[in-house]
Amino acid sequence: MTRPLKSLSRLGSLALVFAALGTLAGCTDPTGPVFGDWYGFNPLPTPQGNISIELVLDGAPTASSGSYRLHRQSFWAEDMMFNRSDTLDGTWTLKEYTVDGKIWRNVFLKGPELHITHYVLLPNGYLTPATDQNTPDMGESGWLCCRLAPRARDSFGYGRV
Repeated sequence: MTRPLKSLSRLGSLALVFAALGTLAGCTDPTGPVFGDWYGFNPLPTPQGNISIELVLDGAPTASSGSYRLHRQSFWAEDMMFNRSDTLDGTWTLKEYTVDGKIWRNVFLKGPELHITHYVLLPNGYLTPATDQNTPDMGESGWLCCRLAPRARDSFGYGRV
């Protein structure tokens, strides 16, 4: 009688291990369709200070709107008391504009406490702040400052913000 109980106990332990592994595996995959996932750093108005941005647009790859999740972490090198972390969410919309014969895909974010609400999705996958003319800001305040790089769809963090 002892042997069957040990076998059942081992089976129960194995079941718990596989259940835990299944839960961990689920952590690496997005919970739904993800239009895109980006990350980057924006400067703060202090030397050696910046903001880390992670932005996920939820929706199918062909979507033109959906919800977003944004994680913002500030790093103040001089006064760590001001470091903070925020998780924001809201909605996004994709609109195309033709300017001087070129089509620009614009992403508009709508939600609270956003520093940048209007981006252009470039053909290389980067998001860069948009100008008032719906074109990418390729100057110091856009491309050099606040662009967001795309994460690869097979990366561990993809869609996890």
